[in-house]
Amino acid sequence: MQGLITIDFGNSNPHAGLFQKFQNEWRLIKVCPFHELPLFLNQLEMTPDNSSIVLAEVKAREEELAPLQHQGFLITRLKEYWRGKKFAGMPVNYAITLGEDRLVQAFYAYKKIKENVLLIDAGTFVTMDVVTKDGFQGGYIFPGLKNYFEAFQKGEQLKSVDLDSGISSALPHATAEAMRDSYYAYAALAQKLISEQNIQKVLITGGQCAMWKQIFDQAALSVVVQEDATLVHLALQYWMTTQIEIL
Repeated sequence: MQGLITIDFGNSNPHAGLFQKFQNEWRLIKVCPFHELPLFLNQLEMTPDNSSIVLAEVKAREEELAPLQHQGFLITRLKEYWRGKKFAGMPVNYAITLGEDRLVQAFYAYKKIKENVLLIDAGTFVTMDVVTKDGFQGGYIFPGLKNYFEAFQKGEQLKSVDLDSGISSALPHATAEAMRDSYYAYAALAQKLISEQNIQKVLITGGQCAMWKQIFDQAALSVVVQEDATLVHLALQYWMTTQIEIL
């Protein structure tokens, strides 16, 4: 058995993907919170002798990686291959500050989809990036749902927002609805990018991708909208197995 562990150290909620190779085909077996990784490595019999690790990190967590390093796992860090204007043959029109999760997911879209893509990663913060046949073109960063709605707590009369009822495109008629549904304005930003950048597909990932899919369903966009909460792990696996020699 040959295995690969993909680790995403984002701004919060670090998580890992566990892949195994069957007859020359890589399969994603499990995605788990990082703190549960030892349990599943043991269950799947993935060890330093048969598996390696690839890491994308927005926030470094060296102490959390130390036990894996002490066990002898080989860790490939994506940042060691990111130099600036190009990444694995993909042109990058952005500063070196580009997050590794955004970078590797854009690379996956650039290589696999072959269309102009609006790539949305809806997590603690939301990134909205444009990827075309000419590479990574840039994008926006704004607060995720939780951070956005917590900002209303600064107003004495604006503290109650129901996150469980969804976001509506209808014009609000009450304060709580006005706060909640204001997030729908980001759909207008997406529509602007779709029109200006000739986007053919919207690809949504991250912990809040289901909510964003709901927003776009209401917006009735004229493009294909696809959601995949595991995209960063698929992207890391694809980059690692096509660009880097592994065990």
